[in-house]
Amino acid sequence: MEQCNINQLFTDMTANNDEEAFKLFYNQCFVRLLRYAYSLTRSREVAEEIANDVFMHCWQKRGSLGDIKNPEVYLFVVARNKSVDYKRKQAQFKAVDLNPEDHIQITFDSNPEELMITSEMVRKMESTIQQLPPKCKAIYLMIKQHGLKYKEVAQILNVSVKTVENQLSIAIKRLTAAVKFTLEKEDLYK
Repeated sequence: MEQCNINQLFTDMTANNDEEAFKLFYNQCFVRLLRYAYSLTRSREVAEEIANDVFMHCWQKRGSLGDIKNPEVYLFVVARNKSVDYKRKQAQFKAVDLNPEDHIQITFDSNPEELMITSEMVRKMESTIQQLPPKCKAIYLMIKQHGLKYKEVAQILNVSVKTVENQLSIAIKRLTAAVKFTLEKEDLYK
């Protein structure tokens, strides 16, 4: 959905207490917010809880949210804060989630060039993404997986747009090096 429509739904929800606008807003933004929360928490259950909590927060505080200029950025900031709180609580209890089934899904459109990517290459890319420094990884995922703009990511993480650009550049260089290594290795077997 276009940004202006999301903004309008948010305005209708906050200014007019419009439940239908809230439902549409929720439906338009929930999946992206869920994916973002999952990328931070690595737990589907926790991500669902956080995403739902963020929307519950929006509905409960709707009367005081009328000045929000970019509702999507606001959602991501609240989700980030709730995810950080969750991580802090987990660290306090020294609970570690080592579920090997949890991993980032990298999806590609079906064009001939991308269909040639081997599963080994995808695993190498996933591994490289997991090994990125935390801020670099978060920026890469928000831009490449969640489709946010540099400025939106900068607002969410409270950093400059230049920092976003630099961190994304680092991530892409590391991924390129990982893929290049995989391709060279495959060429040896031909």
